[in-house]
Amino acid sequence: MWNPGWDDVFRTKQWGAYPPEELVRFVGRNFFAAEDRSAVRFLEIGCGPGANLVFLAQEGFSATGLDGSKIALEQAAARLKDLRLSAQLDQGDAMALPYAEAAFDCVIDVECAYANTFADSRRILSEAHRVLKPGGLLFSKAFMTGTSGEATGRRLDGENNTYLEMPDGPFNMGYGIIRLTAEEEIPVLYGDFAERSVDFVIRSDRNRSVEVREWIVIGRKSAGR
Repeated sequence: MWNPGWDDVFRTKQWGAYPPEELVRFVGRNFFAAEDRSAVRFLEIGCGPGANLVFLAQEGFSATGLDGSKIALEQAAARLKDLRLSAQLDQGDAMALPYAEAAFDCVIDVECAYANTFADSRRILSEAHRVLKPGGLLFSKAFMTGTSGEATGRRLDGENNTYLEMPDGPFNMGYGIIRLTAEEEIPVLYGDFAERSVDFVIRSDRNRSVEVREWIVIGRKSAGR
């Protein structure tokens, strides 16, 4: 469930204007060859201030972004307007997406689902599956176990790899749940997607004082569903 603390994060922090390299590669491999890019519909859950939406719109795709934060959506709208680009922006909850079944060719989750309990993350990913067209793709980027801060983080009782705060990790503070994903949890979290590929990115930050580990999970909705 979206936490209102994110409004404070968006108010006080400057966010990057560019998409992650892994997303650019994914979109290029799977959608750049489309005959009519404007007919390809993307949904980003947890779109924040819109860096990924700007990329998609610049490349000619139809882009929709959903976020719980009105502040983030205002920032995204301003960024799109400045660049004379357009995208649909909706305020809502990723656990109950306000879209019809089979509405999108691709759903993007760049570290949105991770900021929830395991059960809520599972629900978000099931909703992503629901709104995908048969054969549609999910791109999901999520923090993995082994990321700095595990040893000193304050855990959520009764749930593995889930924290209320991780002051020694690479995370913003004051916005709720931080959940790291173990490899054995992937088949459960992404269980609606019969076809999956799993890669990972490991990098250091802050002069190698912090290690950031992230899963890149790509799922395809069955063509028959």
